[in-house]
Amino acid sequence: MEFWRFDTSDPSLGPLLEGAYDPLLVTLSIAIACFAGLTALMLADRMVASPTARSKTWWHIGGAVAMGCGIWAMHFSAMLAFSVAGHEHSEYSLSLTVLSLVPAMLGSGAALHFMAHPNLRGHQLLVGALLMAVGIGSMHYTGMEAMRMEGLRYHFPFFVLSIVVAFLLALAALYLHFRVRSLPAFSESGMTLVAGVFMGFAVAGMHYTAMGASRFYETPVTAAHDSLLSHGGMAATIGGFSGLVLGLSLLVTWVDRQKAIQRMLVHLANTDTLTGLPNRVHFRQRLGLALSHSQRHGTRLAVLFMDLNDFKTINDSLGHATGDRVLKEFARRLSAPVRGEDTVARFGGDEFIILVQDLNVPEDAVQTAERLLRAMDAPIEFDDWKLHAQASIGISIYPDDSEQADELIQQADTAMYRAKRHDCGYHFFDKAMTDRAMLRVRLGNDLRDALKQDRLFLQYQPQVNLRTGKWTGVEALARWQHPREGNIPPTTFVPLAERTGLALPLGEWALRRACQQGRVWLAAGLEFGRIAVNVTAPQLARPGFVMQLRRILESADFPARYLELEITESSLMHSDQGTIERLHEIRRMGVTLAIDDFGIGYSALSYLKNLPIDKLKIDRSFVHGVLNDPRDQAIIRAVADMGASLGFTVLAEGIETEEQGEFVLRLGCRQGQGFFFALPADAETIAVVLNGSRREESVLGRR
Repeated sequence: MEFWRFDTSDPSLGPLLEGAYDPLLVTLSIAIACFAGLTALMLADRMVASPTARSKTWWHIGGAVAMGCGIWAMHFSAMLAFSVAGHEHSEYSLSLTVLSLVPAMLGSGAALHFMAHPNLRGHQLLVGALLMAVGIGSMHYTGMEAMRMEGLRYHFPFFVLSIVVAFLLALAALYLHFRVRSLPAFSESGMTLVAGVFMGFAVAGMHYTAMGASRFYETPVTAAHDSLLSHGGMAATIGGFSGLVLGLSLLVTWVDRQKAIQRMLVHLANTDTLTGLPNRVHFRQRLGLALSHSQRHGTRLAVLFMDLNDFKTINDSLGHATGDRVLKEFARRLSAPVRGEDTVARFGGDEFIILVQDLNVPEDAVQTAERLLRAMDAPIEFDDWKLHAQASIGISIYPDDSEQADELIQQADTAMYRAKRHDCGYHFFDKAMTDRAMLRVRLGNDLRDALKQDRLFLQYQPQVNLRTGKWTGVEALARWQHPREGNIPPTTFVPLAERTGLALPLGEWALRRACQQGRVWLAAGLEFGRIAVNVTAPQLARPGFVMQLRRILESADFPARYLELEITESSLMHSDQGTIERLHEIRRMGVTLAIDDFGIGYSALSYLKNLPIDKLKIDRSFVHGVLNDPRDQAIIRAVADMGASLGFTVLAEGIETEEQGEFVLRLGCRQGQGFFFALPADAETIAVVLNGSRREESVLGRR
C-alpha cells in the first residue's frame, strides 16, 4: 500500500477521471466541522475551569475524542460529497477508516492542550498549530487511502499547499481563540461561537485544499484485501458515531457548565465582592456548623468581632476609593495569622468577624486576637503616604457566654465597643474573663523579665523513707514572687511559660540552679540524697538536651548520680525514638530517671519495659482517697507490686496525714512526699535540717 503516491507518468494509468461535489453534502461537512470546533472550545473551557488536575485530564481526553471524531466525520462526509466518474459508489477499507481516527484525536488533543493555557506564548502557538495541522493532514491522507482506488495520485505542489493551509488555518484558529475574548462587541457565547465556526472552516479548508491535490486515473479494479464499507454503510457509520460522540460531549459540557454557573452563583452569594472574604451569610452558616461540632465534642469556640478605629475619618478625608483599598489590605492581613480551620469574614462596612474553633480555655482566643492586632501594626502604604490603621476586637465564647449563634455575634459586637471605649485592643464580653486575659498577658511579659533578671527561686520538698523517716532526696520546685501580684503558683506560671515559649529557658534555669545548689550542699558535707528536677516534653524533644545537661553538670561540678530528672507520664506517651535514645544516654551518664504523676497518663504499660526508668511517683489524686476508696487502694497496691517486680522505686505523692502515710506503706509503697513530712522550703532551711537540728525542723511545718 502506497500512502504518498505523487502524480508521475505511469503507463499503467488510464485517462484522468473527473470528480464532482454534492453541494448539500459539502454544506453538511462544513457544518459538522463547525459543530466539532464549537464542541472542542466548550470542552476546552471546562478543562480550564476544572478545579483539580484529575478533572482537567478527563476533560482533555474527552475533548480530544470529541474534536477528533468531529474532524474525522467532517472528512468522510466530504468524501461522500465527492464522486468520481465510474466510481460513484466507492467502498472504503474498514481498518484504514478506523485508523484515520487516531491522528485526528492526537492532533485535537495537542490543540486542546495549548488552548487550555491561560496565556499562550508565540512559540507555544506555533507548536500547537503545527501539531494540529500534522494530525489533520495525517487523518486526511490516511482516510484517502481507505478509498482503495489504485488510480489515486497527488499533485505535489497542491499536497504541500494543503499542509501549509492546514498550519496557517490552525494557527489562525488558535490565535482567534485567545484574542476574540478581548473583543467588547461579543458576549461570551458569541465569542465561543465565532471561534468554533472559524475552527470548523479551518479544518474544512484544509480538507478541500488537500482534495485539490488529488488526481484520479482510470485503472483496472483489483480485489481488496480488507473488509469494505459500502457508500451507504459509511454514511450510517459517520452519522451515528459522530452524532453520538458530539451530542454526548455537548450534553456533558452543558450540564457541567450549568453546575459551574450554579457554583459561581453560590460563591458570589457567599462572598464579599470587595475583599473576596466570606460574607455575613456564609459566616452564619459556618458558625452554625461549628456550634454543632462543639456541642458534639464538648469543645469551646470564640467569635471575634473586629473593626477599624476612625475608619469614617479615612473615608471622609481621603475618599471612598482609598477606604476600599484600606479594607482590602486589612482583609488580606487578617487572613494570614488565622488557622485554616477558622473563618475570617467581612460582616459589613469596616466590620470583620472571625470564628476560632476548638479552644481549650477561653483565654486561648487571646492568642488569635493578639496576632490579628499585630498584623495591623505595620502602616498601610499607598502611593506616597502611609496610613496607620488600628483595630478593636470584641470576643464572645461558646458556651460560656451563649449557645446561640446570633447572641454570640451580638455579644462580640458589644464587647468590641467596650474595647473601643477602653482603648485596650480587645475585650471579652465577660469582664472577668477580660481581666484574666489581660493579667495573663501581663504575667507573660513579667515572667520573661523575671527569667532575665533572675527573680525566680527554687524551694525544695523532702522525699522520705516511709519506714525510717529518713530523707532520700529533695524535689526542686520553681517559685515566683511577683512584685505586685504576690505569690504566683506553678500551676499558673508553668502553663504560661509553655504558651509563651518560655518553657525551655525556664527548664534550663531550674536545672542549672538546682545543680549549683547541690554543689553547695555537697561542699558543706550535707547528705541530701538526690535532687529531683522536673523536665518538660519540649526539653526532652530537643536533640541538644543531653549536651546541655552535660554542660550544666560540668559547670556546676555536680556529680550526675545526685541528680534525678522527673518526667510526666503524659510526656512519655508519644515519645519518638530520638527521645528514647536521649533517655538512655542520660541514664548512662548516671542521672536517675523518674516518671511523675504516674497513673493519669492513660497510656499502655508496655513502655515501662523499654524506657530506662528508676522510679515511679504515684499521682496525688490516688493518695487523697486511699483511706476510703477501695479503687485507689487497689491502684496503689498494683503499682507498688508492679514496681517492685520490675526493680523500680515507688514513691507516693501528696501525703498530707499520718494515716495516709501508714496506709500507703501497708499497700507496699516504700517512699513518700507531701505536706505531712515537710512543706517546700528554701535552700537555707533545708541546710539547717540536714545539719540535724530537730528544733529547726518544726520550721518546715511538720504535721
